[in-house]
Amino acid sequence: MITNASYAWGKIGYIASGKSAAFASVAPADKLVALQHALKAQYRPGAAWVMSDTTLGTCRQMKDGSGSYYLWQPDPLGAFGGRFLGSPVEVDDNMPAVAAGSLSVAYGNFQRGYTIVNRQGTVLIRDNITAKGTTKFNFRRRFGGGVNNYEAIKLMRFATS
Repeated sequence: MITNASYAWGKIGYIASGKSAAFASVAPADKLVALQHALKAQYRPGAAWVMSDTTLGTCRQMKDGSGSYYLWQPDPLGAFGGRFLGSPVEVDDNMPAVAAGSLSVAYGNFQRGYTIVNRQGTVLIRDNITAKGTTKFNFRRRFGGGVNNYEAIKLMRFATS
């Protein structure tokens, strides 16, 4: 059961992993299924997992309840991440590895939940004074991003102790 502020506006909701610095000992994939279902149904089409390569290595070893089949499936047409529980996996080494208190797994529809803003125009500064006989061109472009829909992204939080 979800026991957090999963749908509180202004905060990305999370599911507790149930263990410090690791997935739960018994049925670890159950928490990942709970994370998938913490996302409202309207955001699940197009949703993807985001995790570091180390975390993906741990998830790739998870099997179904009978221990017969791996939950991770390779995607021959896609990138290395493959599919986990039916959704694509994006490997991002900027995500923290599983550790105490970390938010190491994200699941969401990032196209609907995150906006990248690219300010129009590129600034060009011509420098022919610094080094005599050479002209140097400096280009600058401004961009940024942020969460615009907190319901479209959920995280898994690992306990601190």
